[in-house]
Amino acid sequence: MKQIHSALALVAFSAVLAGCATTEADAPKAAPKPAAAAPAPAAAPDAALTTKVTAALAKEAQLAGSKITAAATTDGTVSLTGTVKNDWQQYLAGETAKNTAGVKSVKNSIKVP
Repeated sequence: MKQIHSALALVAFSAVLAGCATTEADAPKAAPKPAAAAPAPAAAPDAALTTKVTAALAKEAQLAGSKITAAATTDGTVSLTGTVKNDWQQYLAGETAKNTAGVKSVKNSIKVP
């Protein structure tokens, strides 16, 4: 009798496993890959973001008298160039630019004499 129960349990377990298994034919098909897209054009300057960063730098009282130029691209990258009096101003200019809405990254090339 125990052998019959064991055999029935084995058959039931096998049936459950067989119902859970999928074959390649049953599996959903992946969407076809789109044709290769044309390469993205080089990022053009973003005048609005450049203006926002320049205005933010101008509002920072501790940067008064410094000569900083900001240039932004459409990918949200801002490049800072120019000269400041000390390392603190260089750091502050970078942080001010980073905290401007729309800026994703900052390349701080400001020189300290």
